[in-house]
Amino acid sequence: MDEKVIIKKLCEGSREALGLLWQETSSNVLNLAFRMLKDRDQAEDILMDVFVSVPKAILGFRGNSSISTWLYRLTVNACLMKLRTDKRHRELESENVDVITEEALGKMENSGTASQAADPELLEMGLSKLPADTRSMLWLKDAEGLDLKDLCDIFNMPEGTIKARLSRARHAVQNFLKEESDV
Repeated sequence: MDEKVIIKKLCEGSREALGLLWQETSSNVLNLAFRMLKDRDQAEDILMDVFVSVPKAILGFRGNSSISTWLYRLTVNACLMKLRTDKRHRELESENVDVITEEALGKMENSGTASQAADPELLEMGLSKLPADTRSMLWLKDAEGLDLKDLCDIFNMPEGTIKARLSRARHAVQNFLKEESDV
């Protein structure tokens, strides 16, 4: 079904359209929530919360972005609210983590850290040092392949800010990997 048709049917309250949207996007929403929260159960709760809110929230969808970008925005907002209210977010677990690959971090060429990126646990430790919103921004850009315009829509920031944060995030992870390799 075409995206515009799905949006129209969602506005009309179609469960079939919601089911199609679920089939097409739920795994990406879950991955994003898990990346931000580092807890599978909480990520699944966010996934449910996001999709429960879709029938009501779709009425405010302006159509300036794709529906998947809009869902990412709902997910990021739900996760950030969860992190704000949950003081335990500093003690995040790192079990069952799907790690961003070396390629997703943007070719750590000439940094001497490429071999370290092969160690998923070390890479995950470096990523966990990043703030949740920056970590999700890096994930969406490098692993999910979103473009800067979509990231601007999701995080409600100008392109220059997004670029700067991505650059600082990559450098921070690379520096962490380099420091660990020197130990």
